[in-house]
Amino acid sequence: MKDQAFRLRELVQKNIRPGERENRPWPRTLAVASGKGGVGKTNMVLNLALALTRMGKQVIVFDADLGLANVDVLLGLVPRYTLYEVVTGQKTLEEIVVVGPLGLRIIPGGSGIQELANLSSVQRERLVSDISGADLRADIMLVDTGAGISNNVLGFLLAADEVIVVLTPEPTSITDAYGLIKVLLQQESRKVIRLVVNRVSGEAEARRTAEKINLVARRFLALQPEFLGFVQEDARVHQAVCNQKPFVLEYPSCHAAGNLQQIALRLVGETRTTTARSRGGGSFLQRLFKFWDG
Repeated sequence: MKDQAFRLRELVQKNIRPGERENRPWPRTLAVASGKGGVGKTNMVLNLALALTRMGKQVIVFDADLGLANVDVLLGLVPRYTLYEVVTGQKTLEEIVVVGPLGLRIIPGGSGIQELANLSSVQRERLVSDISGADLRADIMLVDTGAGISNNVLGFLLAADEVIVVLTPEPTSITDAYGLIKVLLQQESRKVIRLVVNRVSGEAEARRTAEKINLVARRFLALQPEFLGFVQEDARVHQAVCNQKPFVLEYPSCHAAGNLQQIALRLVGETRTTTARSRGGGSFLQRLFKFWDG
């Protein structure tokens, strides 16, 4: 494994001009996860990114659901290239970036490409090397991971500055979200984990849902995730998805858009020092190295 780590670092150095990385801070990285599929995670990532962009932040969405990526589908975009071309060495990361509404930059994962769901060590080397050499000047990078706790998903979650877990009030969603949180904390006990409860009637239901997780987490994990916010059940969200339009732009006055605005305001109001408290040193890539090194 040490040979693999050396090779990864060697590849990275070839793609970085002397002094370039030191002078270019890595974006604040928030990985968005869910214990199960179907909770509205990807739609939330996209609309949160646009809410942050409207506040003047430079945002990148990294569609890292490596087996079933669909951020582009929600926007009605058809990327010419995806991460598949990056891991196979056909394109660089900068060549596959798609520009969405408000200039939002999206790194498309590539829907249904099974090869991306289980990256080999060689493919990982190529992907990590290319990410390190790309121009990622941004304030925030939102990483849309796959649902569940696969090895690739766990790597992205542990590498991020913070993890946002999206869940709904459904019992299965709560149980699976707790399972994800437990695995994360077993790997990194000081990880910053925050909850966003989706498809609720209001704040009271959202806080009750979050407290169900926190009651168990306090008892068995000696730590509880922070409640970041909620998004109400809103017919406008479904309509926007059908129209392949972001609901924060299509229906900016709807309840769900207002809820995401509050989450975005909270994130923008935080200092980078505060949000980096779980890092344990190093950049996003260095933490990815650490996980993949075993």
